Amino acid sequence: MRLDSEHYSLQTDLPAAEAREAIQILERTRVAMLAAMWPAALTRPMPKLQVYVLQDGREFEGLYPRRVRAFFFRSDTEALIVLPGRPGSWQRPFIGFSKASESRLNHELAHYFSTYALLRQPRWLSEGMAEFLETMRVSPDGRTAVVGAPHLAAFRDMYAILAHSRNWKVNERGWWMERVFTWDRSLEANEEDRKVGAMYAGSWLLVHWLYNKHPREFAAYQALLARGVPPDEARREALPELKSPALDGVLFDYLRRRRFPEHTVQVPPIGASFVEQVLDDAEVHAIRAKLAALAAGMAHREPFIGNRWKLSRDELNEALRLDPNSLLALTTKLRAAPEAERPAIARAAVEAHPHESEAWLLLASALGPDPATRNEQEAAYKKALELEPLSAYAATGLAWMYVKQGRIEEALPLARWSVGLMPWSTYALDTYAMALAGSGACAEALQTEQRALELLQEEGDPDMEKVLRERLAQLTDGTLCAKP
Repeated sequence: MRLDSEHYSLQTDLPAAEAREAIQILERTRVAMLAAMWPAALTRPMPKLQVYVLQDGREFEGLYPRRVRAFFFRSDTEALIVLPGRPGSWQRPFIGFSKASESRLNHELAHYFSTYALLRQPRWLSEGMAEFLETMRVSPDGRTAVVGAPHLAAFRDMYAILAHSRNWKVNERGWWMERVFTWDRSLEANEEDRKVGAMYAGSWLLVHWLYNKHPREFAAYQALLARGVPPDEARREALPELKSPALDGVLFDYLRRRRFPEHTVQVPPIGASFVEQVLDDAEVHAIRAKLAALAAGMAHREPFIGNRWKLSRDELNEALRLDPNSLLALTTKLRAAPEAERPAIARAAVEAHPHESEAWLLLASALGPDPATRNEQEAAYKKALELEPLSAYAATGLAWMYVKQGRIEEALPLARWSVGLMPWSTYALDTYAMALAGSGACAEALQTEQRALELLQEEGDPDMEKVLRERLAQLTDGTLCAKP
């Protein structure tokens, strides 16, 4: 079934009563987390977050890499979270008498919300804040939340690691925490799960220590990142002590003292309304096709990649057999189709779903740069925005059209709006940078394009990276900027 609330669209095979419980937990956790960490974002416009919940945890485990307990995925078109299990299993107490618990939902939501508060995020900070917020507890009445409880699994790992590292000679093996600052994604690709786990634990420790022992400096560091200052520069300015080999010993002493203050924050009331819809069989198969395609993208080697792509194709074919005009099925079909076939698929989607923003967005995206369809493409983007004003992808697409046509005054507000809605989108940032360059705001354009490149490097797209580097070079030497 699908449940739509003010901030979420939940699609799940949970029983109806548990699906309703899940949407309430999502809304309650949202307002608690923002109130605790990023209160300025409470009133910020955000597109609805798509959430997929698979009731059977074994089905989730069969699709995704073994160390993944849940995940947050972002692209230029959407942001989503995928969770396994029933709502009662999302928050799991640590072993022992501590009240502390860990929540896979908290972790993924922290990744989502932090993108709105911090324009730049080194990986240790992104994962450290997510681990830190895993232990956030919301009171049963939803009026208060507690943050700062220790992540006991990370505590145990780091205590053992730092105790052992005290015997190292720094000039021979370096200092251990230095590794956290240079966390390489190849660890995941090579399935080095123990080392990956240590990176998460080290990131948690850094954030917990900074939050409690250096709150002013930590706030100043985040303020610099929020303004778009490069992470290395922000660290040198606000947290120079993080460059010291003595950090290992300082953090070990912090763990050894076991003083972890907890902080209670007041949580604003939330709206509790939502709309329910039963999904038909075609929609269910289309969702399964999408989840399998995500799994293929996350797999690191064969036969896992090929198996998941086959599953995605099989589910898509079944969805199209049951309902050839299903919007989700047509969307998935279009993304996998050759470029020449996409306009016809998109026009079929618009004909079948004329009141759906996504259908018009499909058409606008499918038409591409052909001058003969320029007017049709512009009209499609405008219709998509009319039907869904929070469609950042539609706003970006229309802004990019205007940039290419030299209509900078029309492009700039659209591009600024879309970056505010989807600050993680390379496409939105690049479009905004080009609009800024066209307006003569060269310094801001350069900083924005640097952010776009930084995000793109996380995603791994060599062709687009080459384009952005060329634009950066032209912004740096001034050849891409309009003269004021």
